[in-house]
Amino acid sequence: MNRDLSKVLYVDDEEINLINFRESLCDKFEIFTALSGEEALLVLEKEKDIALVVSDQRMPGMKGVDLLARALELAPYAERIIITGYTDPQDIIAAINEGHVYRYILKPWTEEDLQVTITHAVERHHLKQHNRELLEELNRKNMELEDRVRERTAQLAMTIETLAAKVEELEWTKYELKTLQGFLAICSYCKKIRDTDDTWVPIEEYLHRHADIMLTHGICHQCHAQVMKDLPAQIEKFLGKEK
Repeated sequence: MNRDLSKVLYVDDEEINLINFRESLCDKFEIFTALSGEEALLVLEKEKDIALVVSDQRMPGMKGVDLLARALELAPYAERIIITGYTDPQDIIAAINEGHVYRYILKPWTEEDLQVTITHAVERHHLKQHNRELLEELNRKNMELEDRVRERTAQLAMTIETLAAKVEELEWTKYELKTLQGFLAICSYCKKIRDTDDTWVPIEEYLHRHADIMLTHGICHQCHAQVMKDLPAQIEKFLGKEK
């Protein structure tokens, strides 16, 4: 049995019809048969990938239209065809409304017409299946795109928040620099600066607190010259004290 062939279920209460159906189509499809609606339901429960259900209408017990309505629940994506030897419009209307049939075939059917109808129904099944797969893939890609958009939006929000904090920091620094450029109260003796809380702090501490500036010590050219000029006298004075 070729497992690559599409699966077709044919239901008829006459054994000879099942044999003729199988012999006509077994080269193109994997054929399953059932002698009643109840037996057909067992096949549908076991085989989950039936492409087409073909059922005779007039059968003892469960009619074909009732079977196809049940098949809609067990195999919702399978195509459905009803076969009837009667031209009663009520049977055809019931098959369309209740069984959601794709086509109906009148008995006696010819082998050629049967093969064409079955082939078209199976092709329709595969086309609809392919469309469902494309739609699922499209939905999956849309969900991935939405996830990326949400992730990117969150990243941009964090970037904006960081930039806002930087702007606020720069504005505060600008204010502090502007304050430093104004008049500062400095002690004429110890050179401490009066802070905003009316306390006097060393200039190094003030600059570090308000402008994040750290001072280092050095000596300018004028002071260096003066120190070097006074250095011999200071050495001589120091040596005299040592004696």
